[in-house]
Amino acid sequence: MKFLSIGRLTYDINIMMDNYPIEGSKNETKELINCSGGSTSIVAYALAKWNEESYISGVIGYDEIGNAMRKDMEENKVLTTYLETNYDIKTPTSYIISNKQNNSKTTITAETSTFNIKKYEYDQPMDCVITDGYEYNASVYAYNKYANCITILNAKTPRQTLLDFFKYAKYVIASKEVAEAMTGLKIDFNSPMTMANIYKKICDKYPHINLLIRVEEQGIIYQVNGEIKVLADIKNAGIDKTGAHDVFVACIGYGLTKHMDMETTIRLATIAASLTKNTLGSTLSIPLLSDIISFYESRFGSFNSNINNNPNPTNQNPVNQNPVNQNPVDPGSVGQNAASPQ
Repeated sequence: MKFLSIGRLTYDINIMMDNYPIEGSKNETKELINCSGGSTSIVAYALAKWNEESYISGVIGYDEIGNAMRKDMEENKVLTTYLETNYDIKTPTSYIISNKQNNSKTTITAETSTFNIKKYEYDQPMDCVITDGYEYNASVYAYNKYANCITILNAKTPRQTLLDFFKYAKYVIASKEVAEAMTGLKIDFNSPMTMANIYKKICDKYPHINLLIRVEEQGIIYQVNGEIKVLADIKNAGIDKTGAHDVFVACIGYGLTKHMDMETTIRLATIAASLTKNTLGSTLSIPLLSDIISFYESRFGSFNSNINNNPNPTNQNPVNQNPVNQNPVDPGSVGQNAASPQ
């Protein structure tokens, strides 16, 4: 399958510290992990690692970091046909301070210029387009050009301009922060009514979308055949959750193009996100597809039996008016029995 990932690209410099630095202090570390970063890169790298034809569209600067990113993409089989070099900017860089004591992350992104993709006359046929909500013109062009394909919005960070993308994408994978910012409501996993109300409020405004809300370390709120459901997250603190959400998004795209049913797709994506937490570095932590499938089969049986030829793997609308089950899934599991509304 052919995938196109569109969005903002960054280079990650991970600084590992035994404790978070005290303001005004001088510190040293010998532990640096550098790699391509940003949601779009993680999605594109994941799909390439899983042997899909993965194109990336974004902007890098004409500098040492940009050249290193291009080389690294090509070595990892990410197709750079639509990777654009801007000779007037420096490649955005994220400095990520990792506190090894409690696994917390503090990120400072240096983006010294305002820029956007200028060339987006995509000429390859695509099966799936995934955007991160930053490159509006390029994303809308791709959504319209590939209107018959699977189109996904990775709605990870709350921003006013993000809402414009909701008009075009068929699938929206929203973070807890985005869902709460959009509705003015708080998600409470102990209160199924809050989950149902937030889900319904977003779908009422954008009735054409297939919505997934990923609440980090708790679960996924989604809908199948008019029933709002919850699938619990895997309990895995890991050592680095930086790329987990974006690997989840990539796996949703992977599952949809393979015509898996929605619950199988979400289970697979939840496993992929959990395994990502076991390794440091966003694009370095992407798990092998074989490891994801092995984990899946250890819990749910044959993986191949869930791949079919159904061209419409889910039908989420309309929204069921009933709230989700208050205790939808055993929190220690991946969610073998995602509950239907009562």
